[in-house]
Amino acid sequence: MLMRTLIFALFLCLAIGPATAQKSGLSFLRIGPNAEAGAMGDAQVAHTADAYSTFWNPAGLAAAERNSASLSYYAWVLDTHTYSAAARFRMGSRGAIGLFATAMGSGDLEARTGPGEPDGTFGVEFVSAGASYARQVGPIRAGVTAKHLTERIFTRTAYGYAVDVGLQLDLLGGDVGAGAVLQNVGKMSELDEEATNLPRAARFGVAVYPLDVLLSDDDAILLRTLLTAEVAHFFETDETRVHVGAAAELLDTIVLRGGYVTNDALRGLSLGLGFRYDGVVFDYAFVPFASGFEGPGHLLTMSYGW
Repeated sequence: MLMRTLIFALFLCLAIGPATAQKSGLSFLRIGPNAEAGAMGDAQVAHTADAYSTFWNPAGLAAAERNSASLSYYAWVLDTHTYSAAARFRMGSRGAIGLFATAMGSGDLEARTGPGEPDGTFGVEFVSAGASYARQVGPIRAGVTAKHLTERIFTRTAYGYAVDVGLQLDLLGGDVGAGAVLQNVGKMSELDEEATNLPRAARFGVAVYPLDVLLSDDDAILLRTLLTAEVAHFFETDETRVHVGAAAELLDTIVLRGGYVTNDALRGLSLGLGFRYDGVVFDYAFVPFASGFEGPGHLLTMSYGW
């Protein structure tokens, strides 16, 4: 069992980042599930306003203009793959609910109890599923997420729960937004001999729409720009990161995105592209990894709004 544990620790170090693997597990909860966020350096807490607000900041569900459903896939380090689904539904004129499920799998890892041929293979799986609720109260949006967590390594399985709470606020007529969220407050049952620590985090951010260019004939938007930045602190690893992102939307159809994350051993720069047409949205993110990691990462998201 010791060798299997060491292999799993190595897997986490490579897939998520060395500091994270040493002090906390379920680190897939730190990796955003959607391509828009991945392309913008995961700077979403003040900007998010769609079905994936269930991950970034549940308060954003109340800011969404329509109901939506989304599917995402991303290929990450060491042949890990993640699948995610999320949906947002209006609840009255000021409220909304969200539903989500995310599953990450490692593929087959070799199980060894000593040198020589492997004894077989085993898998590592993580699942997060739950629901969110948000409501607009005056100029403030508030939201809460409850999630059920599953962690499976070889023949060992642990279960747990976590809660996120978040706020958003529009300023200057909506040209500036602010947001804050506390994520992954909860606990896990024991896995083998001890329980996994959740990656608790606090995020604070702002989003600014600095420039709109309108067509003179009908005031349709030719170009809309977005700049967003946030600070994220992860309590279990005592890490603080700065996330910045930018986006330019052309004719309400094509979106170009870029982002950067500081203090991350795995990634820094990210780029992406989005395409919108009649309620259907396709987003892609390209995430280069630091030297020594296999990569790059690829995120794909398809959404439909109604």
